[in-house]
Amino acid sequence: MTTSKTRGVVITGGHLNTEPDVGVDDFVIVADSGYDHAMARSISVDLLIGDLDSISDTGLSHARNSGVEIEAHSAQKAQTDLELAVSAAVTRGADSIDIYGGEGGRLDHLLSAALSLTNPAWRDVRIAWHTSSGVVRVVTPSQPLSVTVTVGQTVTLLPVGDAHSVTTSGLRWPLMDESLTRGVSRGVSNKAITNEVSIEVGRGTVLVIIEGEEF
Repeated sequence: MTTSKTRGVVITGGHLNTEPDVGVDDFVIVADSGYDHAMARSISVDLLIGDLDSISDTGLSHARNSGVEIEAHSAQKAQTDLELAVSAAVTRGADSIDIYGGEGGRLDHLLSAALSLTNPAWRDVRIAWHTSSGVVRVVTPSQPLSVTVTVGQTVTLLPVGDAHSVTTSGLRWPLMDESLTRGVSRGVSNKAITNEVSIEVGRGTVLVIIEGEEF
């Protein structure tokens, strides 16, 4: 199935501490028990995906009775439910994806969720993970970031692997065509000094964490 909708909204399991922003033209994909979050908020779902091991019986019955497309996977799958959901959004033509949920619970789930956003197959897609403490965004050579913030907000740049030709504006400690090395904390806890922050990467991938960012 394909869709003409260009914005994908993914709601995953775990704790959902930020209310999803869903428009009428968005393609909504829920990962497993993310369906329970959507159902509780009367959010219309286009696709339910995952191994369906954590969705409630009520939620699964509701999805079936509502005619929601269900893509069930084996529990022995090699991908997480979130990864399957994002892949499905990309396959269906989404050029931007906003993710909600996935907080709390196990540390390995939290870290794998953050790192999975940097999948090279998605480097041309704008991806944002909305959490209760802020938003995680992905910056690649084909996906620079320009975002409105509040002066004083904390902005962290975490390279996934080495990142080169990194240039920023609107931050207290700017970077100008510089490199960020994997495992080195140079990009942690910068501060916005203007209401507009931009970040570009010439080569590599950077996770940008904007604390308290709501956009």
